[in-house]
Amino acid sequence: MLKKTYRMMRMEKIKVEKTVLKGTLILTITSFVVKILSAVYRVPFQNLVGDEGFYVYQQVYPIYGIAMTLSLSGMPVFLSKILASEESLTERKRILTQFFYYVSFLSICLFLGLFIGSPLIAMMMGDKELTPLIRVVSLVFLLVPFLSTFRGYFQGEMNMLPTATSQLVEQGIRVGIILLSGWLFYTQNLNVYQVGSIATSGAILGGMFAIGVLVYHARKQPLSFYHIPSKAQRENGLLKRLVLEGGTLCFFSAYLVIFQLIDSFTIKKYLVFSGLSDLSAKIAKGVFDRGQPLVQLGLVVAIAMTATFMPTLTHYYKSKKKSDYHSMVLSYLKVSLSISMAAGVGLAIMIPFVNVTLFSNNDGALTISLFVLSVSIASMIQTYQTIYQSQNRVHYQFVAAIFGVLLKSILTPALTYYFGTTGSSVSTLLGLLGCLLVLHHYLVRKGFDLAVGKPFLMKLLISLGLMSIGVYGFRTICLANDLLMNHRGMTFLLTLVGVLIGVSIYVISIVKFKLFSYDEWNMLPFGQKIYKQFY
Repeated sequence: MLKKTYRMMRMEKIKVEKTVLKGTLILTITSFVVKILSAVYRVPFQNLVGDEGFYVYQQVYPIYGIAMTLSLSGMPVFLSKILASEESLTERKRILTQFFYYVSFLSICLFLGLFIGSPLIAMMMGDKELTPLIRVVSLVFLLVPFLSTFRGYFQGEMNMLPTATSQLVEQGIRVGIILLSGWLFYTQNLNVYQVGSIATSGAILGGMFAIGVLVYHARKQPLSFYHIPSKAQRENGLLKRLVLEGGTLCFFSAYLVIFQLIDSFTIKKYLVFSGLSDLSAKIAKGVFDRGQPLVQLGLVVAIAMTATFMPTLTHYYKSKKKSDYHSMVLSYLKVSLSISMAAGVGLAIMIPFVNVTLFSNNDGALTISLFVLSVSIASMIQTYQTIYQSQNRVHYQFVAAIFGVLLKSILTPALTYYFGTTGSSVSTLLGLLGCLLVLHHYLVRKGFDLAVGKPFLMKLLISLGLMSIGVYGFRTICLANDLLMNHRGMTFLLTLVGVLIGVSIYVISIVKFKLFSYDEWNMLPFGQKIYKQFY
């Protein structure tokens, strides 16, 4: 009897683990697709509306980005964590109701602050014409309580399909309306601000459809937002946890969006202060923003690696397998550093070709080349955050993130004023680097050995140097022979050839230098095949 009971419990545990893994896989793949979609659509949109139109959209995008973070990654993850740890149905209903009320209060305050304060916010951004766009995007915050509560509930039930489906529907409709607004600008007599208002309205319609999808999935669930808690129940500290834990989750999820928000308040305004005309400053900011989708695409690999390493790191840490955990952390750092550095440096060198291919001209090449180097630093920040999260160290992450934001806020005005958008790119790099250094410092101070070794670093630098020489040499030859020619078909072909040259040199170099162990090769896509081929 005891054996049968144990077998049943074991089977139930395996079933739950399979459900969790399947759900995590669904959500990871969906997030991967959405990240690519939200980066790719900006290219045709910029092609349709030009740099000035792109500037208008990008000025208010960070506000939407914060709302999306609240409704998609920050708050739902917090709620699901709370619900998953609570077995009592009554208690779960109480938590769900309180969460909905708290987030509703926060969302209404944000909506009113943005809607009423839109003229002041637009003035602080240096462009009063942005007022209607800020009012439109403020409406998205009214959808946040419903989206975050539904998604958090389903994720707490280990049912990831509703979140994944609603996410795809929301982003699909939003992107469709954005591209439609670009087409209307191209074919109708609309100005860039009218187009911007239409584009930002896509977030509202997409969010409403997403709520519809979630309601459809919830029709057979005992889900209610109405439950009157007793006085004792109210004093359980949920609000405190929501502010501290939920707020921290949201802050990290929206970290790069916060950097973009700082740019919205500073770059255009300080370009005008430095002597540029209003129109020239708008166009310069639009050109600067070309780097955003490139960085977003570059970070997709880092996000995929996080999904791969996080479960293993957490398992080793909780199991107190210190040796295995430390070995996995060092391997993770080595693989992440190698890939992120190659991606950032390679992309920066290839910008003249990429710029023309995607945006039809090579304006702002130096600015964008510097900006895309943030792929390397942001990827490493993601790596360190994964290590911190596996140890459940929230406080230190928050301090590091705040330091990076403060550094970015202080440096951007001065660097933009004196060096234009090139200085703006440098301020982003320095802000991210500040955050990364603090993250590294805290782990080292806690006695955690993060040294990957001088031999590894030397081999990595030589491999990067050889790759850079090869790709830069190819670029120089092409430009010297006037192969750029502002022809997008030609630059697309040159981009592919340049990538092939860079990847080939880099892979051959790290193979010859034996940069990775067998286990580390297995962590990489096609790594096992490369290992069998060359070793």
